[in-house]
Amino acid sequence: MMLRIPNRRKEYVKSFCRKVSLGQQPEYVKHDPMYGAPLKECFSIVPQKISERGGCQKFGWAIFEIRKIWLEAEFHVVWENNDGTLIDLTPREVSVERILFLPDPTRTYEGKQVNSIFQPISKKPSVHKFIALSKDYYRAVNEGDLADVQSGYIECPEAIEIRKEMDGLFPQIIQEHY
Repeated sequence: MMLRIPNRRKEYVKSFCRKVSLGQQPEYVKHDPMYGAPLKECFSIVPQKISERGGCQKFGWAIFEIRKIWLEAEFHVVWENNDGTLIDLTPREVSVERILFLPDPTRTYEGKQVNSIFQPISKKPSVHKFIALSKDYYRAVNEGDLADVQSGYIECPEAIEIRKEMDGLFPQIIQEHY
């Protein structure tokens, strides 16, 4: 699989993490998805767990890598149990045993989407174009009233066109790198 949890000891990963959350160290956090919870809805799942079992939430970034292509920091929250252990409760499309979590004490969730941060590994123009398109897509799905949509997306025609272009470009990126 191309998607992987990056090695926190690699210099390019450490450099990326310094840019995302200055002064913080990434740590591996066990992925123990909450049964029956919706995919990628960490901001509702963690408060639910806190109300059931105590603990607190810790905001930061889940760091992923598409090998040879890019690093991505996804704004995220994990549960800190009463023993101080961090656990990622959020179900994901791809099963992982752990995530690389980068704490960010300067951030909180304010009910609005937060765009992922990308760093290209590849120098291919297609990768840089895809990252630029992802920024355009984020902007399009978060304009005006769409900024307050917390779950799922209500897409505008512009976003649909951008997504089509991204969906067409991704196979080219994969072909160029594998």
